[in-house]
Amino acid sequence: MQINIKKITESLALHLSEDAVLKVIDESYMHHGHLGHNPEIGVTHVAIHLIWRAFEGVKTIERQRLMNFWLSELFNGGLHAVSYTLRTPEEAGLL
Repeated sequence: MQINIKKITESLALHLSEDAVLKVIDESYMHHGHLGHNPEIGVTHVAIHLIWRAFEGVKTIERQRLMNFWLSELFNGGLHAVSYTLRTPEEAGLL
């Protein structure tokens, strides 16, 4: 499976409402020579920034678990590491 930013974004967007603000950043180049970096797979390391009203009242660890669940197929396909910034609009200073 070839993994790219579009595939990751689409996998997440299936679960998000229109008010979500999602940004996925490829950080694979920063891990060249490290465990999990495999250019044949494509994108292996990403940063995901998501601002979403549905996170209100949800603990940080639960937000991360949800994202990991949604990305499980990509993790099984070679996505190695994800760093998350998951906030509500209020936490992000948008309200």
